[in-house]
Amino acid sequence: MEHSPQSVQPSTLAGISRLAKAIRKQDQITHLAALEIAAQRAGYQNYQHARHALNRDQAPLPSQLVHSIYLSAYWRDTSTKPRQSGLETIRIDLPRPLAEFLKRHQIHRARNLEGYFLASEDHLEMRSNLHSQEAARDFLHRAARSLQFIEATGLRPATNRLQRKPMDQLDDLPNVDHGSRWISPAGDWLFLDEPYSPSLTERAAWLANRGLHGAWPNWNGLHNPGQTHPHLTAANQTLLNQVISIVQALPSVIEGDWQQWPWISDGYSSQFISPARKASGNKRKPRAGTTYGWSKNAYQYHTIEGHGSVWKPDQSMTLGNHVALSDELKRLCQSKLPITAYNKILEVRSELENWLFTEATRAGHDATDAEHDVYYGGESPAGYKTDMDRLAAMDRVRATLTTSYPDCKPLRYLLKSLATARALTQQSATR
Repeated sequence: MEHSPQSVQPSTLAGISRLAKAIRKQDQITHLAALEIAAQRAGYQNYQHARHALNRDQAPLPSQLVHSIYLSAYWRDTSTKPRQSGLETIRIDLPRPLAEFLKRHQIHRARNLEGYFLASEDHLEMRSNLHSQEAARDFLHRAARSLQFIEATGLRPATNRLQRKPMDQLDDLPNVDHGSRWISPAGDWLFLDEPYSPSLTERAAWLANRGLHGAWPNWNGLHNPGQTHPHLTAANQTLLNQVISIVQALPSVIEGDWQQWPWISDGYSSQFISPARKASGNKRKPRAGTTYGWSKNAYQYHTIEGHGSVWKPDQSMTLGNHVALSDELKRLCQSKLPITAYNKILEVRSELENWLFTEATRAGHDATDAEHDVYYGGESPAGYKTDMDRLAAMDRVRATLTTSYPDCKPLRYLLKSLATARALTQQSATR
């Protein structure tokens, strides 16, 4: 006899989750909707009610229902004497492991997670330094709230143009501020914005005129919790109602004020090793930008802790060649190019200016006014009229670069950008 999901009466969160999967498959509905139905069949008002009740009644939670996620950030306070610095880390516990509700490519698109990267499967680390210990803790607190929001709602940050496009109209939403764009597992969109002062009447009329639905949930939000007024907008009323129900029932990520959370404080030169990293046996690489490397025929001219080092060829190009290249690149920027090709030319132009200034410094002097004007000063020349002229100009740029600098990794990178611009321009010309 065929098994029916309706016959199951789960008594644990794991059981509710299993039932939801069966319901979703059978009824072809969203995971969020299936969780709601499964929780109601188990005797709860909704899924969040089930989470709270079972979390309370089954403390400590079974290990399979709790997954620790670690968030860390470096800080350096230059306003104090002596200067202070350190590394702050916080652990949060959520019902699912990080990989189940947030993919690597989605991290930097999510509200409050823009500056983080995946250090290990259970650890997110902020790449840049923050300016104080309090700032580091505040950023980690906000990131923790965002992870809780993503895990509980099942929403994902919009990561491509197709997903974002339906929400472009909300750039004109009255009093819109601090917006973030989200996508449900079914592909429906939800827009969250968090103004400091709500605009109730005007906003409601604006949404009604466009057939959209909006609400001000009783929830502190993500951007600046307790200071802003979160507003949810969606075209799908059912999705909106589900998310409202979930966020209004969210408990504190960690009990108590975030300033008093059980922070793990360590020295600035240390690295946090998460349990998953330790179990894997894979040693962490040194933090980017904290070690000095070597590259043949290249010179490390700039380092940013957390991001890495920037290199250029270890020889200098004559000022005359810089001027000649700047003229070619300025004219290309005034030409009709495919947008991606144009952006690649901008990359080459910007990096060559950096190399020019570095070459002046290595020669023992600051860049002169004339050198400052080489790549971005003066009148903009007329662009090239034909595709043949544009392609020839790119070839001249390449020839000047390869005869002025030795073969090295930074030069090859620059030539790759130039080659991409040329290929796109040639492709456009043959259409």
